[in-house]
Amino acid sequence: MITKTKKSVSLSNVLLRKLAVHNQERNISQFVETALIYYINELEKQKRAQRDKKIINANAKRFNKQAEENLQFQALI
Repeated sequence: MITKTKKSVSLSNVLLRKLAVHNQERNISQFVETALIYYINELEKQKRAQRDKKIINANAKRFNKQAEENLQFQALI
């Protein structure tokens, strides 16, 4: 079971007006929680992508050499 904790958050009037337009459920807490979950998941996805990019770049020469060897082998067939 997930325990919820009440917190106070200050939002600008502009943001509250936009929230009112897009919030069909009329439950601001649920809307904000869903938005935060989505945003945090996106941040985590970006962090994984950056980590993967570093790994790929660190091994690029080896990967390119292997690809070149495979192409040369295929040309012989």
